[in-house]
Amino acid sequence: MLRTTTFDRNLWELSSFESISYDKENQILFIHFLDDTTLQIRSVPEKLVFQLILEKNKEYFLEHELKPLTNT
Repeated sequence: MLRTTTFDRNLWELSSFESISYDKENQILFIHFLDDTTLQIRSVPEKLVFQLILEKNKEYFLEHELKPLTNT
């Protein structure tokens, strides 16, 4: 089942994305960017998704913790 979370862009000071979706069974995270593109990252443990949700600087976390997973 795919669950989607949408963040308040102003509150979180987001400029590149505002929503994410997560497929818990298959451990796939989808980042939905404002330019209508979607990044799909496989093998993302649920723990990392929760970290992203709680992280104050979500864009930094995406760049430094999640995007590197796309190269493995």
